[in-house]
Amino acid sequence: MIKKIFQNKVFQNFSYLTMGSILSQLVSLLTVLKITKILHPDDYGLYTFMIAQGTLLLTIGDLGIRNIVIRSIARDPHRSKDLIYNGAILRTLALLVLGGCYLIYNYFLGTLQAEELLFVFLFALISCFGKLFETAFLGHQKMLPPSVINLSFSILWFLWIFLLPAATMSVTFLFYSFLGLNLLKNLVFHVVLHKQGLILGKMKGFFSSSYSLLKESWPYLALVLVMLPYTKFTNNFLDINSTREEIGYFNLSERLTGPISFVLDFGLVAIFPNLSALWVSNKAKFKTYVSVGFKYYMLLGMLLCFLFTLFARELLGLVFPESYLPAILVCQLQVWYLFLTSVDSLIGTIFGATNNEKKILRLGIVNSLFSTPILYFSSQYGALGLASGMVFSFAFFQIYLWHVFGKTLHFAIEDRGLMWFSAAVLFVVSYYVASDLHVGYKLLMASGAILLTSMYFFKNYTVAKST
Repeated sequence: MIKKIFQNKVFQNFSYLTMGSILSQLVSLLTVLKITKILHPDDYGLYTFMIAQGTLLLTIGDLGIRNIVIRSIARDPHRSKDLIYNGAILRTLALLVLGGCYLIYNYFLGTLQAEELLFVFLFALISCFGKLFETAFLGHQKMLPPSVINLSFSILWFLWIFLLPAATMSVTFLFYSFLGLNLLKNLVFHVVLHKQGLILGKMKGFFSSSYSLLKESWPYLALVLVMLPYTKFTNNFLDINSTREEIGYFNLSERLTGPISFVLDFGLVAIFPNLSALWVSNKAKFKTYVSVGFKYYMLLGMLLCFLFTLFARELLGLVFPESYLPAILVCQLQVWYLFLTSVDSLIGTIFGATNNEKKILRLGIVNSLFSTPILYFSSQYGALGLASGMVFSFAFFQIYLWHVFGKTLHFAIEDRGLMWFSAAVLFVVSYYVASDLHVGYKLLMASGAILLTSMYFFKNYTVAKST
């Protein structure tokens, strides 16, 4: 049985992506550690802000076609040449238009200089091709090559940063190096696609191919646009209302909470296919799984966030320069925002599995309209203020979210009240009560939380098994 599992193509592909992502994240964290030792928070803020703005353009410029390209190539591999090359042209045109819009934005509200704007556009353009080539591998269900390539270039970037003398490092030098390495990675992606014979079929006319792509992709693009205020605009709010230093703290906190985000996202990716299949084959079993399983997902999330918040000061204070210590308070709040968004994402996953995609878009619109003014206002108080605004707005939004969730699916989540009460207690204890306690007391608190969680889990598991 174990041999069959390991030989299963889906299991292998999922394992390649997972292991590649974990290792790449670990290498990336080590690289960030070195960069923060070289750059002042103000320079680090500029460096990460340019990457964030390039990613913003790339996210919108994708036009929602990524999932469509993967799905289309998976269903008909001979469409890959058409989808890759016409998709690249379509994205390039979109980025040119967006680049013009961004120039206008930067003139009135932004602070980037000419060379910095060039870096943003080049990053978006180079990444556009790389992401599309990577998407082609995913469509062909060839997950090993992109995982190996991405990990290899993460290691190359790590070695480049660690071997070069600190005196040569500047924001400009780092960005030129970063762009050059990504350009080389794109070339490797393209060569491997050719070598493995994955660029199949013929190109169709650009307009007919693009129209077909956009016709299918517009719901994804609409959702991306709705989510921009709290997924991509946070850097812009800080740029307008605060300082580059605060941008540096905020982006560093996002990077530090990345592993928690990865674990929670991994759980959603793992359960989505099973939930989708259950909804069609056995609705009663689906309701039982969701009703019981939701609390365990919340339990795992709040425990991880509690432990991270509890020991963030001790762990991060040892490895980061003193000038970056304000980022610790930010990431201690940011991790609880991740917990709230993971609950939102789980509800979105359940809606997706039950063919309620329109509900996801409506919820996204309501959340965006409610959260955006709060985030913009709170960004005036720096990274910590913005993180506080994110936690507050998403916590308040849960009231409406759960109302819609219950009204749509008509079944209750076991111990929902207990889970939310526990999350609130763990947040207050870890962020406020334990902030100045000795590490020994924190260890006792952590042991108590783990013990209580384990007792709750095994007690419920025993009861469920007996019934």
